[in-house]
Amino acid sequence: MNYKQTKQLQAIKEAIRVSKEYFFDHFAKMICGDEPYDYFTYRSSSKLTMFFQELDLQYTHDGSTRRLWVKSILEDINNNSYGIKHFLRIYLALFDESFLKKINQNPIVDKEKARNAFRELIRFSIKESTIPKFSDSLFTDIHYIQHNINDRYCEELLKNAKAKFDNHFKKDAINDLWDIFERLKTYVYENKKTSTKIIIEYISDYSNIEINDIDEKFKRLTEFGNKYNIRHYERNKIILNEEAYFFVFYEMLNFLNLIIEALKNSDINKP
Repeated sequence: MNYKQTKQLQAIKEAIRVSKEYFFDHFAKMICGDEPYDYFTYRSSSKLTMFFQELDLQYTHDGSTRRLWVKSILEDINNNSYGIKHFLRIYLALFDESFLKKINQNPIVDKEKARNAFRELIRFSIKESTIPKFSDSLFTDIHYIQHNINDRYCEELLKNAKAKFDNHFKKDAINDLWDIFERLKTYVYENKKTSTKIIIEYISDYSNIEINDIDEKFKRLTEFGNKYNIRHYERNKIILNEEAYFFVFYEMLNFLNLIIEALKNSDINKP
């Protein structure tokens, strides 16, 4: 194994360590050639079986949804002591024209675009799943007495949300994120409406996003949490499926990160 491959191996290992679910979900779509990675080679059920078996990975498609099946294969490979090396072999095989010709599969047309997509997947898996540390965040330097945020509680909620999501308790993880979202609304004052208005102004100043757009985002996420089975469990709530959990979790996590960074850089936390 050369130096470049060693670095690739380390990057894959770190992506899996930090954000296993997210990485496997997107890597599976690349292997299948499914959207949003349809510039990768498309593989039918039989071609997926052939692809893996030619790599000495004895898996046969069982008739289930292709990308979900591939994801389950990646999870199974991960339990093998040589799993990380297998992931690198799979990645390299996606671009190996001689290998693909041998199994009668088309090569990737735009290799550079595909490689960049994989690099972005690695980067995003490592970066976006990193939970902000509340010990050195906005909660450390609260200057206002009027608030109802328990910093230790929120810190634990956020850590637990990440752990729950990685351990397949996705609905509970999303519920924790929405709990934090509601608590952050009262960061400035106990009056949620007044506090939220000021927080939106801080976010606008920090991000240069217009106040109306941020206000709409707050309203949309609040309504979303009430409409679906996230924070409430009445029978009339719409049930999210497994595919929605990934989108919802990362959207809220990213927005919480923006709120936290905006508040950390606002006048409220300056002496």
